[in-house]
This record gives sequence, C-alpha cells and structure tokens, in this order.
Amino acid sequence: MGGSWRGSRRSDRRGRTVDPKFFWLAFFLFAFLCVPVAAEQLVRVGVYDNPPKVAIDEDGTVSGLYPDLLEYIAAKEGWTLEYVPGTWTESMERLDRGGIDVMVDVAFTAPRRELYAFNNETVLVNWGTVYTRPGLKILSLPELEGLRVTVMAGSTHTVDPGGIVDLAERFNIRCTFVEFDSYEEVFQALASGRADAGVVNRVFGLVFEAEYGVERTPIVFNPIELRFAFPLDDPLTPLLIPRIDHRLEQLKADPDSVYYRALDEYLLETPKRETVIRWPTWLLPGLLAAGAIIAVLVAAVLIVRREVRERTRAEEAHRRSEERFELAMRGANDGLWDWNLTTGEVYYSPRWAQMLGYDVDELERTIETFHDLVHLDDRERLRAEEADYLEGRTDRYQVEFRMRHRDGTYRDVLSRAFVVRGEDGTPLRFVGTHVDISERKYAAQQLEEAKEKAEAADRLKSAFLATMSHELRTPLNSIIGFTGILLQRLAGPLTEEQAKQLGMVQTSARHLLDLINDVLDISKIEAGQLEIFPEPFDLPDLIRELTDVARPMAEGKGLELRVDVDPAVGTIRSDRRRVGQILTNLLSNAIKFTEAGHVRVACTEAGADVLLSVEDTGIGIGKEDLAKLFVPFQQIDTGLTRKYEGTGLGLSICKRLSERLGGRIEVESEPGRGSVFTVRIPKGS
Repeated sequence: MGGSWRGSRRSDRRGRTVDPKFFWLAFFLFAFLCVPVAAEQLVRVGVYDNPPKVAIDEDGTVSGLYPDLLEYIAAKEGWTLEYVPGTWTESMERLDRGGIDVMVDVAFTAPRRELYAFNNETVLVNWGTVYTRPGLKILSLPELEGLRVTVMAGSTHTVDPGGIVDLAERFNIRCTFVEFDSYEEVFQALASGRADAGVVNRVFGLVFEAEYGVERTPIVFNPIELRFAFPLDDPLTPLLIPRIDHRLEQLKADPDSVYYRALDEYLLETPKRETVIRWPTWLLPGLLAAGAIIAVLVAAVLIVRREVRERTRAEEAHRRSEERFELAMRGANDGLWDWNLTTGEVYYSPRWAQMLGYDVDELERTIETFHDLVHLDDRERLRAEEADYLEGRTDRYQVEFRMRHRDGTYRDVLSRAFVVRGEDGTPLRFVGTHVDISERKYAAQQLEEAKEKAEAADRLKSAFLATMSHELRTPLNSIIGFTGILLQRLAGPLTEEQAKQLGMVQTSARHLLDLINDVLDISKIEAGQLEIFPEPFDLPDLIRELTDVARPMAEGKGLELRVDVDPAVGTIRSDRRRVGQILTNLLSNAIKFTEAGHVRVACTEAGADVLLSVEDTGIGIGKEDLAKLFVPFQQIDTGLTRKYEGTGLGLSICKRLSERLGGRIEVESEPGRGSVFTVRIPKGS
C-alpha cells in the first residue's frame, strides 16, 4: 500500500485540535530565530496480513497492534509512515534489498540477527502452537507421524532452529509439510479438512481458533521475542532504532499507554473502561466559602486519594500483566520462573516445581531455591551466564544444566529467558522457562555410544581383513610361481592334459590373489591406513605403459584399443601407483564387458586438473543400476548364472582412490551403447 500514515488524518490521538494562532506564532518565532524546520522523515513499513498483530482489510487499510504502536511513535517523532503490504516472504525479500525501512512482527533469532538489524526492546513474546482439524485429538509431537501438516512459509515457527520442521527432523517424525502464505490459510485448510494439523503463532491461534472451529493441542514450542527488523546497511536504521526503543520503553513504563491499550484491544478483547468523576456545580462555591481548615483537609484528602488511585492503577496493571502472561503460557508443558530483580521475589509455576518432584507451595520464592537445586558442578557456570546476560555482555540467554530432583537424582534442564529493563537500561525482571531434556540427552549423543561401538567394530573388521589378506597372499604367490615353473617345463616335460590342469590352477590362484588384493586395498582405505605418496611423474608415459600391458587382452577379444592423449598433458604430481591402479581397473572392466567395437583411453587438461577417461562400446549400464557401481561387493550381473567374473570391488576402489588423490570419478552410460568413466585428478604443484 503506498499511502502515508493513516493517523495523519486525525488531529491527534485524543481528538484535540491545534489553535491556529499558536501555530503561526511558533512558525514566525522559529523563522525569526533562523532555526530551519526539518521536513518529516518518510519511513517505509513492511506489513503482511497476520491479525491481530497486523491486519490488512479489503480496501487496504492497515490496523492492529504494531500499526497502532508505530503510528503513535511516528506522531511523536514527526515521521510519515508509508505502508508497503505483501506476503511474509515478499516483505522479508524487500527488507533484504532495502525496499522497506522497517518490518513489523519479526522473530528475533540468531540466524536472522546475522541478516538484519533489530531494535532492543521486545514488543511481544510468542510461541508456536499446533492445531488440528475438528475431531482429531493429538497430545504429543510423535502423533504427527504420517499426517499432513500446514505451516506458514518462512515463519520462525516453521524453518528456524526449534521450529516444527527442525523438531520433526530431530525426533524422526515423518510428516508432510504444506506451506501457505498466511496463518489464515493454515486455519482454512484445517477447517475444510484439507490438512490434519497446522502450526500458527500462539496469539493468532487464541484470537481465531473459535472462528475457524479448529482444535488446539497441548503442543507449544519455540518461545520467541517479536521485535521490529531493519536493513543492516540502510543509513536510516541507526536513526530509527534508538527512537523506537526509547518510545517503547516509555510506553511499557506507563500502564495506561497505547501499548497496554493495544494489548487489551487486540489480544485480550477487554476494552478499557475509564472512570470519569463529575464534580457538582455547587461544590466549588461551597469549598471557597469554607474556611482555611476545611481547605487544608480537602487538600489532604485529595492527596491521599490520588496516591490510592495511583496504587490501584499499578496493581491493576500488574494484574493484567499476570493475566497476559498466564494466557501465553497456558497449555505449554514448560516450567516458568519470573525473578523480580527489584524485590528479589521469584515466581515458580506449578509445572516448574512438578518437574523436580515438588508441590509449588513447598518451595520458598527466592532465587536461592533455584540455585541450591542446581548441580554443584554447573552452579558457577549458570551464575556466570546469568550475569553476562543481565549486564549486557551477551544478547541471548539459553543454557543447559542439571537440577536435583526430590528423589535425589538429577534432571537435565534447558532454560531460555529474557530480561525486562527500565528506561535507564536497569534490569527489572528476569523471566524464563525450563524444559526437562533428560530423556533426550539420554537417548543422544546413547546414540553416540552405539555409533562409537559400530565404528570400533568396523575398524576391527577392516584390520582383521587386512591382516588375513596379507597372510593369504604369501601361499598364493608360491602357488602361482611354482605353477609357472611347471608350465615352462623347467622341472620336466608335461602332457597336454597336465599343462591344461596346471593352467587352470594358475588362473584360479591369480583370480583369488586379485580378490585378496582388492579386499586388502578396500580394508586399508576403510581403516584409514592407505597412504598416498605424491611425486612428479610423466602421465602420458604411464598411460602408454598400462595400455601396452592391456593391449593383448583387448586384441584377444578382437577389440580395437585407442589412446588419445592431449599434447598439453605432461608431468603431474600425484601417487603414480594409485593413478595406475585406477586406470588398470577401468581398462580391465572396459575390455571385460565389451564384446565388439573398441576401448578408448583419453587424457586432457582441465584447468588445475587432468581428465582421464576410459570409453567402451560394451553392454552399458541402466540408470537403475548406476547406484550400485561404486558400492563394495555389488555387481550388476549377479546370481549363479552370471556371465562376468569379478569381486565387485574394482570400481569401489577406483572411487575411494580418486577421492584420496583429491579428485573424483564420474560415469555416463546407456544399456547396449557402452560407458564412459572419467576420473578428475589434480595436477599438483
């Protein structure tokens, strides 16, 4: 919406008019004194429809708690407000690029603090709440399993740490999240039965739950402070923040201010009733006729009456404040504490006491009650956290510690809190919540113990395989060597059948040795024992050497073996043995799985890397089988009738070696048309 502040159409907040004579007198006085009159500052305000905190009706009129506060501040500061409406996402994008000067109703979180500037004074404290469609009863987070859950896109209760998505991931709850642009759409989806559950902020839910007929659950989470947000680098930001904070501090200190009237009007729906005292017309003449003694008595009565009235107002404001707080906490499963730093008294909620096995009436309302129940090893750290936050050295209070239960055991507790300060910045109240996280901590990191045991078992397995594989290689090498001597007839003549049988023994022994070598390599890699020895070597020479070795095998199958090396490729610094092992495996596979056509080895430069590829015209690989290629002991051709021999470790070793060399391996393939395996390796320096 592009207009200026809608409040400028009124004379002032109380309906009074300004005397024109006073205006002209002030004008000429300033002109005479040569004091320049500054033009009103235009402030662009981002708003989105989220009643009752901020609402935009059909004709574009903006109303709600935040607009009332901003309009009051603008009137005091001489600003002109220009509302810029949109969805939540659109408004935050405008804030990112400086399209607005201030955004209302933004949760103050650590991630957002890196992106935007925030004022220091909190406007509201809010929570996320889970609602369900009519007739569906849900009492805990795990019951969201398998349900369709509606949320508002970009909301802190949706995407930030502690939001519903984060909680679902942490507790492994599988549900379907559907995003909408507003909380109204979330409730509409629930009311129409298009969703099972939905997440809105606590204030919105309390105001509109009856209208939509949705059902509130006891699931309340993610307490947040709502403030105004500003672009980080906007020159107007350092001017707006201190003025808004100053005005908010004044408003909070006055029980009859527009701040509390707006809370009553928009959140509690209890309009303020003011008592107007009308003096009789005869009273003043009567008082004037009375003597000096009566005048003194009346003055004394008035003074006492004023003090009583002020005290009554203060008590009423305190009562309303307690009602608001109780309303906000109702339904939450957290323990609440409220430390009055002026009087030293501490309020502990029934749930706070129950978490530790006590009835709330059994506990003395002092901060020592709290501190004495904290584990001795955590007490000093907790006091330091409190002091740092209260004295302004940190801007967030969130701490974990242990507290002693009545039965003598200790409970793990997560506490979050915020401080209420006076106009001079002095801390007045320290308010926070306690959550029992004992079960969560026990389940964790337990999970960490199981993970460590699994990793230890895996390392033991790898070490065992490495040792056994090494022990098996010695006799196999002897078998291969002796059968070679016999086949060369160095020990005497052989019949044709004997030579055939010895050849089968030697082939089987070599096959088994290849398997053991592969197992040894993969075991070393998994155990972290495979060492890399980089050194300069001529890559084209290595390619020619290995292709010359593989050429007889290719020609034996009637395949053409091509080699294309870019002249720009020369010496690289890497592990020559491991690069050769990768190329040998890829060449062997290409020849094994190709029945006709050709196998091509190519090498080119690519910036700081070299690309080594092996292309074939073999059987190819389907998309559904690509995921199996680099998994140890996995082969596409499986079963008792498989056509191609192999361990299923070659490509897995190639992948691991490529990564250990600082590179990676990729594959392109199509069934019946062949495959291309490409290895990217750094040239080194």
